[in-house]
Amino acid sequence: MDLSKWLWGGFPLSLPKPALFQDSINILGQAFPSYRILVILIGLVTALALWLFLERTRTGTIIRAGVDDKEMVTGMGINIKLYFTLIFAFGAFLAAFGGVIGGPIIGAYPGLDFDILALALAVVVVGGLGTLRGAFWGSILIGFMETFGKALCPNYAVFVIYVVMVLVLIFKPAGLMGRGKPS
Repeated sequence: MDLSKWLWGGFPLSLPKPALFQDSINILGQAFPSYRILVILIGLVTALALWLFLERTRTGTIIRAGVDDKEMVTGMGINIKLYFTLIFAFGAFLAAFGGVIGGPIIGAYPGLDFDILALALAVVVVGGLGTLRGAFWGSILIGFMETFGKALCPNYAVFVIYVVMVLVLIFKPAGLMGRGKPS
């Protein structure tokens, strides 16, 4: 981290918004930044495409089966390690894509990685491990709680997220959409 501060400084760096999305859109008399609406739409389309891919394709079926029972899928002659490697690479691509899309909103600064990591952990814990639906609803809940926390009590915004995590772990230890122990 000190090397990056020395090279680029400790000030946040942000990407410029595309010129097409510099303006705001009025919805019911309220102004909303058009770029943020675009980011929300891209997120919804990406979530829908991932869901369709995992639930409606042969490859998605293989991946889900590999997560549940890797040995059985390997026994069927499917190279599940290759599938998992490709999915990992695709996940890295999606993370980079999300970083580029979110760059004009959040910017980059030293320590951003830990901020994002804490949010990702909260989303996984709240939503439930290994479920796309859980990740979707967990991210919605954590996003709302972080936003309301920053608006209502900025000094304790991170604390609000951890309170949600603790409450979910108390009442639903596997997460909101996670699978419990097999019977």
